[in-house]
Amino acid sequence: MAIGQRIRCLELGNILQSMSRVNRLLEHQDYICYMEKIDVLEKERLFCKHGFEHGLNVARIAYAYLLERGELLLPKESVYAAAFLHDIGRWVEYQTGEDHAEASARLALPLLEACRFSSDDIQVILKGIREHRRHHEENLTLLGAALALADDWARDCRHCSVQAQCYKYNQAMNQVVY
Repeated sequence: MAIGQRIRCLELGNILQSMSRVNRLLEHQDYICYMEKIDVLEKERLFCKHGFEHGLNVARIAYAYLLERGELLLPKESVYAAAFLHDIGRWVEYQTGEDHAEASARLALPLLEACRFSSDDIQVILKGIREHRRHHEENLTLLGAALALADDWARDCRHCSVQAQCYKYNQAMNQVVY
């Protein structure tokens, strides 16, 4: 194997290791079950869906936002875990009416524990998940504010056929920000 290839393999190994808990989370049977329930319940949904792609987009945007602000005080893995978990309670909201941010935080706790996040990281992640819908409130945590912003900007409003019916849509969402 050439030196360049070995270096790339080592770099990839380091990257995968740095996100090992997030990858365990994505492979956890409960996470998969929740995402399947959401997919079924949103099958006929006209508006944005809340599957894996949405979580990944939220993760990338929240992380970029924190980097740009120079306020990356949180581990990348915590930002990504929060983004992937912020909507896992959607199926609960569809079935019972309970706020999905609260349901998501409740469902996220055992997943984060199973994936060996520290108790401090878990508390930060859960608070961010609970806050992700509070867009215009003051005193949000850094993660809560990043998730709230990313949750909106992760949507492809420019090409959406139901813009006019969407309560979240505004003209600014046609602009590329992240």
